[in-house]
Amino acid sequence: RLIGLAEISGHARRRGGEVELRGKLLAKIEAVCGRCLKPVEVPISTDFTERFVHAVSWASDEQHELQEEDLNLAVFAGEEIELDDLVREEILLAVPGNVLCGEDCQGLCPVCGIDKNLSSCQCETKEIDSRWQKLKELQM
Repeated sequence: RLIGLAEISGHARRRGGEVELRGKLLAKIEAVCGRCLKPVEVPISTDFTERFVHAVSWASDEQHELQEEDLNLAVFAGEEIELDDLVREEILLAVPGNVLCGEDCQGLCPVCGIDKNLSSCQCETKEIDSRWQKLKELQM
């Protein structure tokens, strides 16, 4: 969830029928901790470069073989370039894969669900994967 407004700064340059946007995106999002499920505020700061071509010029070309430099190519129609999709995409790409409220977060007990950061429990959490149970029974 986005907290507040995203800030974008940068510049646009037009080259022929192409518009290139370069800039920096600053935002804050709220995500859940991957261990204890508490809400965590995550700052996002990322640089971006995006190229836009007008939809008419793109549609008039007969064949489009994508090159590596075309991976950041987008199409726009009319006289304006809408940045909402660009901002959304850049935020999603910048979110860390595993958000933690702290490196020392102990998470939730897998048996009773208690938050181990706030209190402890007496649950037995050492489970043996049933696929390996026969190896435990093996005697040498």
